[in-house]
Amino acid sequence: MMIIVPAAITFVAGIGIGSNGFSFAQKSKDSDPPGRYVVPLSTYRLPDTMSFCGERIPLEIPDVRQRMEWAFYIDFDDGQIMLDLKRSTEYFPYIEQKLRDMGMPQDLKYLPVAESALRNLVSSRGAAGLWQFTPDAARHYGLIVNGYVDERYNFRKATVASLKYLSDLYARFRSWALAAAAYNMGSSGLTANINYQHVDNYYDLYLNDETSRFVFRIVALKQIMSHYKQYGFDLTPEDFYPPPDTKLVVVTSISDLSSWARGEGSSFKEVKELNPWIVGRILPYGTWEVELPKYAQPLIFTSPAPTQQTILQQPDSSGTGTAKREVTYVVKRGDSLDRIAAEFGISVSDLIQWNDLTDRGYLVAGQKLIILVQHSDTSQ
Repeated sequence: MMIIVPAAITFVAGIGIGSNGFSFAQKSKDSDPPGRYVVPLSTYRLPDTMSFCGERIPLEIPDVRQRMEWAFYIDFDDGQIMLDLKRSTEYFPYIEQKLRDMGMPQDLKYLPVAESALRNLVSSRGAAGLWQFTPDAARHYGLIVNGYVDERYNFRKATVASLKYLSDLYARFRSWALAAAAYNMGSSGLTANINYQHVDNYYDLYLNDETSRFVFRIVALKQIMSHYKQYGFDLTPEDFYPPPDTKLVVVTSISDLSSWARGEGSSFKEVKELNPWIVGRILPYGTWEVELPKYAQPLIFTSPAPTQQTILQQPDSSGTGTAKREVTYVVKRGDSLDRIAAEFGISVSDLIQWNDLTDRGYLVAGQKLIILVQHSDTSQ
């Protein structure tokens, strides 16, 4: 699994969890002599009680407490937490719904934050995506991984597969802490450690450095992100990244992704960014749900039959009458009249005239334009 190695943290981490959330255990500064500087971070203490997925963390054990403090004080810097918070609104709503559907603890939504910081990363061991699935584990849970498609990067499918995996791990180990540890290091590796050490409690096991701190990283993220304002992160709702407004289009194959994207009223860049699971520039035969911007509308070519609506004797700006075919074009982000006119080999003045545009037209993504192109049927 991917391990994130952030810089030392610099924010003031006011840490404390009571039965109703955070309770700050901040020391009084009344006894400090005048002019004495106090490191802000040193004024906060861990609470007496903390938990993961409803399971109590035994902070009375010295090494457990040290690992928990390490996660809070060292593992995270304020810049990384800022990005984690901003990205969370893109992904958490879907994860939360799936956790509710499957009857699983909401704390698990912080696992992919600990694994990948909600980015499509690739680890040195080949684990990939937000959930850091290895190829074998991904295929075992129904994800396609080949030279054309890698569904570990399909957020929705990877989320469902990962939660099924975690549910199976919990059924096997009967502990969410052990399930998270097995997710991080592999179930066979964790089982081997349990059998060798004759210990079946996560907090009593001697594990590799990454896995021994993994649950504490998740808990630290949960507490900081759940109560970010109390940690000094002054964010407003407008600061968070909104989830993309998209729709799903079902296709059986795509021979040229760029041409297909343009025909759907989108662009190659948009399709690749929304569908990172498409490895290259084609999709082989199958049934695929491709995500597109919601505003994208396919280019509509009316029937070429010589009817009054489709074949028009339309004078162009040169004053000559030629047979034209009517095309509906859907404006994309970044479009301009000059670019559209050049693409269809027409003049900007004709484009303005055909669509009753004024002052060279102000275009909006999703707007439909009527374009008259040269009719290819010479019999007309």
